Amino acid sequence: MKKHIFLIPLMAFSCASAAMAQSGTASLQGYDLFGKPMYFDAEQKVNVGEPSSLEKAITDAKSDYEKTESEASAVWYGRLLGFRGDMKASIDVFTKGLSKYPNSVALLRHRAHRYFSIRQFGKSIADGLQAAKLSIGKPLERDIVRPGVPAATPDVLQFYIYYHLGQAYFASHQFEQAAHWFHESRQIALGTAGAPDVTACVYWEYLSLAHATKYIEAKALLDSYSYTMHDMKDNIEDNIYFNGVELFKGHQDVDDFLSDRDTGKSFSSSDGNRASTAFTISEYYILHADYDKARPFLEKSLNVKTWSYFARIQAEAEWTYIFGKTGPQQN
Repeated sequence: MKKHIFLIPLMAFSCASAAMAQSGTASLQGYDLFGKPMYFDAEQKVNVGEPSSLEKAITDAKSDYEKTESEASAVWYGRLLGFRGDMKASIDVFTKGLSKYPNSVALLRHRAHRYFSIRQFGKSIADGLQAAKLSIGKPLERDIVRPGVPAATPDVLQFYIYYHLGQAYFASHQFEQAAHWFHESRQIALGTAGAPDVTACVYWEYLSLAHATKYIEAKALLDSYSYTMHDMKDNIEDNIYFNGVELFKGHQDVDDFLSDRDTGKSFSSSDGNRASTAFTISEYYILHADYDKARPFLEKSLNVKTWSYFARIQAEAEWTYIFGKTGPQQN
């Protein structure tokens, strides 16, 4: 096995990150699960809209937030900072907002997401559980969005509260809890969203059940999935999760699955697609207990510049779960 095949690119990125930090063009956001620093890079492409439009939206949101300090302005401003990749600044805005609006489900939901982005899974779970508790017995609520940022959609808060709880529990290797929250999220999606959201939940619920060795339940979930590509026509992102479910069902060839094509869709840059497709292939082999074949695809998923992608985060978590806390470049 070629353990060091991705050593040079990863080292190059680490050196580049250090150089950015020294020049003041990047700020430290935290550390990945291997202890490597993660920096905010304003030039990193994540396909959330035109950069100039996003920057204008951030400027306007900051002005509104500083003028009103309302719950809605804090949610929107913090959310846009997260889209730009400045997770610490985003968390700071949400935290300040929560000091004034401690029972804000929206602020808790979005801070949970950004804690997950910087690998603080315990804090993400705590915020998510608090938001879920505050939502009990209350009507479903949607995010308020403003023009100029196509990736910002008026999502049902409860859907993402549960979905991000599933992500944080999965990354913490608590797979039965992850399956529970992905199931709860899927129920919301079935009533309020479309096929792409339901499909994302099925993808992660299946992986959670399989990791928890609930194979009968996992197979039953896949067997109940009946969407086709036509049902995905309105997806603003790439159909990574649909293709993944089809792979797990045996309807796609694993040898033809890897892609690094930038489609221009939200969060579907070259980095995003490479991380996501490589992660899905690694999961395919992990679920077959074929860790030697999974390993190089986990490495591919790790070898991307954008450290906030779910696939990159979960690839780190899977690597530590299977191979230990020493990263691939150090083996």
